[in-house]
Amino acid sequence: MVAVTELVERLDVIGRLNAAIGPIKQRRRGHTAAELLVGIAAAQLAGEDFLVGLDRQRADTAGQQLCPVPDLAATTAVGLARRLSAGQWAAVETGLGDVAAAALELLPAERAAALCEQVTIDLDTTDVEVYGRRKRGVAFNHQGQRVGRPHVACWADTATVLAADLLTGNEDPRRDAPALLNRALAALPTAARTGQIRLRADAGYFAGQLARRPVRRPRVRHRGAADRAAAAAAGRHRRDRLDRRDRHARRAGRGGRLLPQLVARRNPAADPPGPPRPRPRPDLG
Repeated sequence: MVAVTELVERLDVIGRLNAAIGPIKQRRRGHTAAELLVGIAAAQLAGEDFLVGLDRQRADTAGQQLCPVPDLAATTAVGLARRLSAGQWAAVETGLGDVAAAALELLPAERAAALCEQVTIDLDTTDVEVYGRRKRGVAFNHQGQRVGRPHVACWADTATVLAADLLTGNEDPRRDAPALLNRALAALPTAARTGQIRLRADAGYFAGQLARRPVRRPRVRHRGAADRAAAAAAGRHRRDRLDRRDRHARRAGRGGRLLPQLVARRNPAADPPGPPRPRPRPDLG
């Protein structure tokens, strides 16, 4: 926690976030919006998962002398969070971009140049399970879990989050992926925009706006041969239209996804090893 506090002070995280977000109260007393965010982040780094963890951290007298934002209660955090408007929540990404730029300036020149020469932006989601029927902003996913779905765009080379959305468990992240990428590029430090910018996403992001984004020849890297084959089949702009059989196979796929047979036919390297399994025929008696 001492190292976290030192880093917050060196980068002036609270000051830069406050400058981007602005005031949330008429009187200049108590905690600010930046202190709210930094206090919650410090509690999470200390192992807390819920807002009540702020009260547990507050009860630690010695730990409060080491954390970057002392004396932050759970009820105070809830009240402050309700004061932030939609525009101020969006300004948090601007503040985080300023913090990333400040961190880049403190690095040695060789290390900073290596990071800016080739930048990789990673788009990904994860499901966070919650409990309670009255929780808002969550929904059941395909596994039957009540979850919230963070959709994050991060600078993969530095593990820095540039932009993020919180979706429900049944929302498709592909809808907002182009807008999330644009926000991530806006939050990227100016020095990092001079090099080559690449995009890394799973093959499920079948969004043409991502591939057509004019960012210095962006590349899309995918994990696995099947992912590469599916992305090539879905994201190639100058390809012939699928014949009727392929279109029928696509419609037959669950959730509108490409069937494995179609993906393997498009790219034989994606075909799993071993002989193909025959499809069971219905027993007509």
